[in-house]
Amino acid sequence: MDTALLVVILLLMLLLCCFLLFYFFTQQSLRNITVRLNTMLQPPPVQQRNPESIRRDRAFAHDKLVLLEADLTNNPRVDLTAEELASIDQLSKSIRTCIAQLKKSGDWIGLPFDFEWSDILVRLPNVNNLYRKAFAMEPEPEPEIQAQAEESQTIANSTRSIGQRR
Repeated sequence: MDTALLVVILLLMLLLCCFLLFYFFTQQSLRNITVRLNTMLQPPPVQQRNPESIRRDRAFAHDKLVLLEADLTNNPRVDLTAEELASIDQLSKSIRTCIAQLKKSGDWIGLPFDFEWSDILVRLPNVNNLYRKAFAMEPEPEPEIQAQAEESQTIANSTRSIGQRR
């Protein structure tokens, strides 16, 4: 009887050791899986652009505006074409993006080396005047659309007055 009890205790100890080894290896593999998943799910680090490359892009866009200014100076016109307006809008977005990147990275020097979009536009008087003129002469909305807008405004006003009466 003593040997049977000893054999049962040894078997239980062996089972306990097997369970502990299984538990340890399972935890280790789960930890490895967690680490790999965490590294895969993290967004890749944003590549910081070189400030000189950002300034080069801004200068390229500024040069296009200067060329347009030179063309307007040599060939005076009353208004800009649709392509030129679209080009100015695109160049404006490009320059503003470059300025934002420089400010975000802390490489913004400011005047007289780095100009804001408004400063650039002021230094190009022909482009500035025709660009502002193009936006000032935007066509009025069609009468049907304007009537719908007025009707929705009156409905909104009447709804507000009903709510205020209560």
